[in-house]
Amino acid sequence: MFCNREFFPYGAGIILLGISTVLTDSGFLVVFNWAGIMLLFMAGMVRCFCGEGEWNFFSYLKMIVMMGIKTVVFSFHIFNLKDLKKGGREGEKEEEKREKMRSVLVGIVIAFVLLIVIFPLLASSDRVFAAIFENIFQMPENLHISSVVVIVCMTLFGILIIYGVFYAFAAGECCPKEGKRRNYEAVTGITFTGMIAAVYVLYCFVQVYVLFLKNDGGLPEGMTYAGYAQEGFWQLLFIGMINFVLVISVVYSFQKNRILDIILTVICGCTFIMTISAMYRMFMYVRVYHMTFLRILVLWFLILNLVMMTGVVIFIYKKKFSLFRFVTAAVSCGYILLSFLHPDYLAVSYNIGTMEKMTAADAVYMISTSSYDAAPALAEIHVEELDYSDGLYTERIVENELRQYFRRARQDDEKRTIREYNASVWRAAQVSPWKES
Repeated sequence: MFCNREFFPYGAGIILLGISTVLTDSGFLVVFNWAGIMLLFMAGMVRCFCGEGEWNFFSYLKMIVMMGIKTVVFSFHIFNLKDLKKGGREGEKEEEKREKMRSVLVGIVIAFVLLIVIFPLLASSDRVFAAIFENIFQMPENLHISSVVVIVCMTLFGILIIYGVFYAFAAGECCPKEGKRRNYEAVTGITFTGMIAAVYVLYCFVQVYVLFLKNDGGLPEGMTYAGYAQEGFWQLLFIGMINFVLVISVVYSFQKNRILDIILTVICGCTFIMTISAMYRMFMYVRVYHMTFLRILVLWFLILNLVMMTGVVIFIYKKKFSLFRFVTAAVSCGYILLSFLHPDYLAVSYNIGTMEKMTAADAVYMISTSSYDAAPALAEIHVEELDYSDGLYTERIVENELRQYFRRARQDDEKRTIREYNASVWRAAQVSPWKES
């Protein structure tokens, strides 16, 4: 009962990611949906099989990685069904059964190899014999041998992985091995975090004075405010990740100390300001260079970082706070929301809605880089209203690019079977301004 209750949120996330996979054509989202499903499944299994004990953040990560590796290794144990715990006569009986099974398998392989040569000779020597097996092995018209092979391979792969997962967890050895917490003297932590915090405070003062209050007087000679605001967000994104790991590591590694807690809180506060600064810079950059899939991902991660750092602040003062589950919930909910919103569609619709005069080059770029998720927005582009003053493209070229985009969507949708159905591809075929094939 405990396992059912604890696994429910993980199972709900897995189902939502599965639904999202059917609704999107973005290769990026499909890959990360599968990765998210596997991670949620492993996290849920760790929660179910390894008890309710509160582990630290890094113990959870380590256990998920270790169980993932063990799953792959133990998947191949399905071919070796001997129970290592059995001995005496039971062990001998198991060994005898295994030997018989091996003998049967060897016989099947030998027969298969010989029949590859013998069967065509027999079939070519007698038409009636050939016709009998022709009817038996005749494939349905819509079924291709490649599809059968793929289905069989995926089924076998699924069986092996499921077996490996349960073998890995049933074998035990997933109890939390908590090391000694807070071993090191707090003075060391106070010293180096205090120095880092001092630098961060100075940096944040610059952000507030120059970036947020727009005081151009503090800028280097020759640099405009717009140019200043449009750079630095990648560096701040990386620093936010460093601070997240840094604060958690310090909390686990150093002895509890009020001064150290205050300094870590200051670092978290500075991280908030840096993250907001990075978001502000990104919005300034988007205003000039427009929105893309990657820029949406950056903004999404910055918002997610704010949420995770909030959890870190709580964790500094509340020892029993389960930071790993908080981060898992935040990342899962944030990513599921992102996958259902379709970043490709958001980027294109934002650009169409905010560009005063869209150029032909902008339109061609969006058409060539967008998945079918963006089809409803791309269908709103009016080719005759684009700006062709740069001379890079003509109206005919842009219209042809748009036609080809929707033609490919229709062709892709028509050749898909029910098993391969994708709502995004189907929608792209339906919203096409050109209905001819």
